Amino acid sequence: MLSERMSYLFKASSSVVVFRSSPDEKAQTVKFIMKHEPEAFTLAIGDGANDVNMIQSANIGVGIMGKEGN
Repeated sequence: MLSERMSYLFKASSSVVVFRSSPDEKAQTVKFIMKHEPEAFTLAIGDGANDVNMIQSANIGVGIMGKEGN
C-alpha cells in the first residue's frame, strides 16, 4: 500500500522538504507525518496566505512575509 511505503520513507528520513505542491498537499503531508510518526516534530514554513493550513497543522508553524503574500 502506498501509505505504508510513504510512512517507511518518512521514518527513515531525518527531514522532509515539500515544495512545488498545492497548499492542500503540503498540509496533508504534515498531517500524515504527525499521524504515522507521533513522536516526530513537524515544522512548517510558508510565505503566503495559501500556506496557512500547513502552518496551522504543524507542531511549529512559521509564517514569513515574502514577495508572494503576507
